[in-house]
Amino acid sequence: MEQAASTGALLREVARLHTHLQRTSVACCNGTTVTQCTVLTELERSGPVPLAELSRRIGFDKSWTSRAVEHLVQDGLIEKVPSQTDHRMVRLSLSAVGEQRVRDLNGTLGGLSERVLERVPSSEHEGVQKALSLLLVALQAEVERPLLPADPSAGLAEDNGRGAARCTCD
Repeated sequence: MEQAASTGALLREVARLHTHLQRTSVACCNGTTVTQCTVLTELERSGPVPLAELSRRIGFDKSWTSRAVEHLVQDGLIEKVPSQTDHRMVRLSLSAVGEQRVRDLNGTLGGLSERVLERVPSSEHEGVQKALSLLLVALQAEVERPLLPADPSAGLAEDNGRGAARCTCD
């Protein structure tokens, strides 16, 4: 008899498969890479931000983010806007071409989500929507203020000062 997967295992597998499908779909949008998609969609969500903030939001190393952003600037998808209060700081924002690319990406990814949902019985759509909404709220709360496990062997230690528990796995 096959044992039911734990909630954690199900969530990891859903995230893995969804990410795989997104990567495949994103490549169809004018050859956009996953990294470019990540940067562009985050700028759409956050609005103009400095490079360090963008890097923190997407979870990439600052130098790696900088290289990705430079390619997007060269492609005309991102603009560097000097700060009016601190002339040493530059804020990154989407250009008009970048905004169109994000609309195209969102259409592609939205279509993917619709195709996936078509595989779920329509009588379950409302339940899926409710579960995803609850999961979104829980994930946002965990990003904002992680709950630390009482058991130190669970793999997380104290807050690292950036709003996330640091991993203590060896």
